[in-house]
Amino acid sequence: MVLKLIFSSKEEGEGQKSKGDQAKELLAKYGGAYLATSITLSLISFALCYVLINAGVDVQTLLQKVGITTDATGEKVGTFALAYAAHKAASPIRFPPTVALTPIVAGWIGKKADKEDK
Repeated sequence: MVLKLIFSSKEEGEGQKSKGDQAKELLAKYGGAYLATSITLSLISFALCYVLINAGVDVQTLLQKVGITTDATGEKVGTFALAYAAHKAASPIRFPPTVALTPIVAGWIGKKADKEDK
């Protein structure tokens, strides 16, 4: 798929839980609160990427400044596809706020953690 070739992020270090494993743990622990937080931040991220690209901002250069590499393929696709690819590439940037905000959102909606921290 072309979009996967446009952006790529750095690999995770050894001995650390993958983002996928962390996301599964949050989903098991907080359920709908995690989904609400994650989906909301994803919608904001995609909308922001789309608006920035549509306004002519060089999002590829911005992502390179935070360690997410790009290639020339990004210049050959449309605004929507480029915004989607930038949004997906920015996932490492979105994940820490999702982790931090999920317990807060859970408190707002009255959801208690299903599992205790070990």
